[in-house]
Amino acid sequence: MSEKIVHMALFKEEELEEVGEALDVLRGMGVPEHDISVISGVPFSEKMLGRPMSWTRVPYIAMVGAVIGFLTAAFFNFGTPTLYPIKVGGMAIQTIPTSIVLQFELTMLGLLISTFIGVFVETISPSYGPKGYDARITDGQIGVLFEADADLDPALHKSLTGLGAEMVHGTEAKKLWVL
Repeated sequence: MSEKIVHMALFKEEELEEVGEALDVLRGMGVPEHDISVISGVPFSEKMLGRPMSWTRVPYIAMVGAVIGFLTAAFFNFGTPTLYPIKVGGMAIQTIPTSIVLQFELTMLGLLISTFIGVFVETISPSYGPKGYDARITDGQIGVLFEADADLDPALHKSLTGLGAEMVHGTEAKKLWVL
């Protein structure tokens, strides 16, 4: 197997359709999806570029936080009065209408805190795709960064420049800020 080289193709921001076509060309030439990164100054959704949806663990973390908040509220509403009953003038020890407010508030508090923690954890988690940057991306261009075999270099260059890309070869990519 030949050596893999990091390549970058730069497109103008107006050429968003060509970026989607370039991703199809890369997939057709055997570059796996996890070896392709799209970098731009403007956030584009996966659907606009024809990429598979990226999944995150934030909803699962948020649901765990909501369940913890719900159980905490249930303990405060029903566990505490059971452990320390105080009889006051013939009133019930546990009242449902007043417990609903605390139940809702603590469930939502657990959901919000765990969502914040989940987003923070996802942000600091490492990504395993190719990494790099070019200063022209800040000026409005869209970069398609990918890792491919060195023997595919001429075919990739021909295909992507035909779509309007300013191609940066692996040898030129060493001048880039590659992380």
